[in-house]
Amino acid sequence: MTCRKTLLPNGVRIVTDAIPHVRSVAVGIWVETGSRVEPDDRGGISHLIEHLVFKGTATRSAEAIAVAIDSVGGQMDAFTAKEHTCFYVTVLDEHLGLGVDLLIDILRNPLFAPPDIEREKAVVSQEIRMVEDTPDDLIHDLFAEQIWSGHPLGRPILGRWDVVQGFGSDTIREHFEGEYVPPRIVVAAAGHLEHERVVDLFAAGFEGFDRPVRERRGVPPTVQPGVHVVAKPLEQVHLVMGFPGAPETAPERYALYLLNDVIGGSMSSRLFQEVRERQGLAYSVHSGLQSYHDTGILYVYAGTDAGNFGKVVRALMKELRGLQKDGVRADELARSKEHLKGNLMLSLESTSSRMNRLARQELRFGSFASLDELLERVAQVRPDEVAAQIPRVLDEEQLTLLALGPIDRRNLPRELFRS
Repeated sequence: MTCRKTLLPNGVRIVTDAIPHVRSVAVGIWVETGSRVEPDDRGGISHLIEHLVFKGTATRSAEAIAVAIDSVGGQMDAFTAKEHTCFYVTVLDEHLGLGVDLLIDILRNPLFAPPDIEREKAVVSQEIRMVEDTPDDLIHDLFAEQIWSGHPLGRPILGRWDVVQGFGSDTIREHFEGEYVPPRIVVAAAGHLEHERVVDLFAAGFEGFDRPVRERRGVPPTVQPGVHVVAKPLEQVHLVMGFPGAPETAPERYALYLLNDVIGGSMSSRLFQEVRERQGLAYSVHSGLQSYHDTGILYVYAGTDAGNFGKVVRALMKELRGLQKDGVRADELARSKEHLKGNLMLSLESTSSRMNRLARQELRFGSFASLDELLERVAQVRPDEVAAQIPRVLDEEQLTLLALGPIDRRNLPRELFRS
């Protein structure tokens, strides 16, 4: 792994991972802004901006942008998250210059024309409605609203239509220019590239790009425990339960990765084997981690028929309580280490995955770790370190549960949540 970093005079960070044996290059511009930093009256504006920059620039129409990337067989897209926004291209190495030019153009010269804004609001309205019709997506938004109630992390990334529809061009441009500033930008590139050429391309494209960083004020979120039911006429009941996790830079994160893998992070995990394989109660059941700079959660998801809801909850709680009582077996821990090791190594086969990992490491730590270093950190996790996470994380006093579907509170097996 040949990773290098350069800091441009205006504060933009450029990190690259040269992979000589491939022919493609993945390049992303990552901006440290997202739904979390939005004021209440601007909820969803980051996501709308992500859409709007593709609608035309001072020199290219939306169609011209699409034609340019399609004409070289490339891919161009973007996504908005809670704490960052990313715009990226994947192209053959010979078209790196075009890919970089397109990225710089949409980030430096977006028009934000009023007709485009109104059209894209309509698109976002359809996207919000699509989530409403996709319960396994909707439940995570509803769950976030509960576990981080009253905090920006609890708001949906897409925003709410009654807020989004009120954004005008002046508000959008003011937010864009205040958030898209050089010191909050990381450029990450992975593939068949030369670091110096990537730096030269972005240095030229970002010449004269210098905006001040405005101060942000915010408070860390606190987990809000509780049991919630949202009645909706669906075919299944969808369930998410969550516990306090850890921030993305926490020293205990590797132990938590392994604990999550044992709980529900793989086909051999406890939840998958018990709920799906042995009892046949759910098609989809898994656990996961959501980590941010100052907080995190471990969550469990399952979808099942309304008639099996109580059985699923009992099975989930039985497995989680079994971990609290008996801990993680040596064979489980060894298997989880190998599973994480395999996932890390397989990710090296994709330039996009390597670009993503490189950017996230720079955003989190300001540096990058080699694959060997990451594998060694996983291998060095001791059984007692994983065991220490179990009572801290799987604390039923801190449990937040949300169920979505054709049920009401009378369907909840309340006795399971007594100490």
